[in-house]
Amino acid sequence: MRRGIKNLAAIIMVTAVAACAPAPVKVVPTPIPLPAPPPPPAMPLPPGGAALSMTIPPVGLDGVRATPNRGLSRDEQIWHFRSALNVAALNCQGPIWGQIATEYNKFIVIHKAILSRTSKAVDREYVARYPGKNGLRVRDTRMTDLYNYFALPPVRAQYCDMALRKLTEANTVPTGALPEYAIGGLADIDGVFVNFYDAYVKYERDLADWNMKYAPKPVYAPILVGPTTSSANPG
Repeated sequence: MRRGIKNLAAIIMVTAVAACAPAPVKVVPTPIPLPAPPPPPAMPLPPGGAALSMTIPPVGLDGVRATPNRGLSRDEQIWHFRSALNVAALNCQGPIWGQIATEYNKFIVIHKAILSRTSKAVDREYVARYPGKNGLRVRDTRMTDLYNYFALPPVRAQYCDMALRKLTEANTVPTGALPEYAIGGLADIDGVFVNFYDAYVKYERDLADWNMKYAPKPVYAPILVGPTTSSANPG
């Protein structure tokens, strides 16, 4: 009997102690902040500091970009090579490229005879190519366009470097071998421009992709539709 009373007293004591214990504190988990999304990559820029919009010579069916130095006769290629060097002598200045003008003056003296024959041959080609027109005037217009082509600012450094190298080499070439050298030299000079145009086309593709992924999307305001006045009041 007494043991039962003792057990009952123990149970009551434990219950009393439990009732006096503080209520458990509910722990709220601290939210883990999500990492900020990485910033978008920089917007692509035109190569060589070129304009944001340019007309690029298209690629022909032969897979070659149609610059003014494609599809030329043999004599035209020689004359275009001379024109490229002439533009360099006019536009490439400074301590590095100042030698170009001196080398160009040597070039037209060393190869004077073949250059004169080439110019006359190109005159005859234009006269025959444009019957009933002033072929020589057409040639002058084409030469103006060609000079502007060679004066493209974004490739000035590469163009001047190439022209200096070609002039230095051309002045050591025997006169009889100049035509073959000039044809290859023109291709090398024109390659500077072709590489730039290819890079510009890649820039346009990259910019279109960047705009699609990262450019801010326009927000359109809702169009409010008010009462119409088309129906006449009955009367």
